[in-house]
Amino acid sequence: MIERAHPVALVTGAGRGLGRAIAGTLHASRYKVAVTDIDEGAAVSVARSLSADGSTARAYRLDVSSARQVADVFASVAHDLGLPDALVNNAGVYPNHSILDMPEAAWDRVLDINLKGPFLCSQAFGRMRLAPTGGVIVNVASTAAFSARVGAAHYSASKAGLVMLTRSLAQELGPHGIRVNAVAPGLVEVDEGHVSAEYKEMFLRMIPRGRIGRPEDVARTVGFLLTDASDYINGECIVVDGGFLTGRPLLRSNPGAES
Repeated sequence: MIERAHPVALVTGAGRGLGRAIAGTLHASRYKVAVTDIDEGAAVSVARSLSADGSTARAYRLDVSSARQVADVFASVAHDLGLPDALVNNAGVYPNHSILDMPEAAWDRVLDINLKGPFLCSQAFGRMRLAPTGGVIVNVASTAAFSARVGAAHYSASKAGLVMLTRSLAQELGPHGIRVNAVAPGLVEVDEGHVSAEYKEMFLRMIPRGRIGRPEDVARTVGFLLTDASDYINGECIVVDGGFLTGRPLLRSNPGAES
């Protein structure tokens, strides 16, 4: 349970896309937000847009795959804004590589950022929240954790691992009053032109809801998981995909047949 009037949330990868939307949603909910991103300029831009005087949003450069940087940034956030009450592990990369042509370095980079990063940040958060106890972690996974994709073996593996890391963290940190959950977005158009017309049309045929996801769809779900309304939800992964996984592929039974 988060009891402070202005709790502190640290959001990774908050310089753009989903992270930017999540930071905005939490700021609107009266959180002090630590906007972290490997692109310091992007983090500064988001923090400035959220808080003109910098009092309720601060920017920090963070490479989540570096244990030293994670430790330093968490210490700085605690000093500048207060002990973090919530952590949103959003930072991630999604390159495309055929499994036969994938360089080892590409595999390592995706696993380092998408899986090791949440581990390091969750470990730092958990250590800080042992006394006092309590806090919430939300990991941003993906429907790719449950639906294999050509050209994304490293990404799918990292997100599947993140779902299981979420469950393990919930088991270990639950006794300390720390809840840990995940959200698994489907296709989300984070910026205009981010999704090609052809790709969007292909996905739309498999989404019963009839539209591509928006950043606020995911951000609102993250916000819910940080509230007391979700106090008894722990170790879960909430899919936010318009029904993509339940309806894939969206087939109609013998449409030419007579009834």
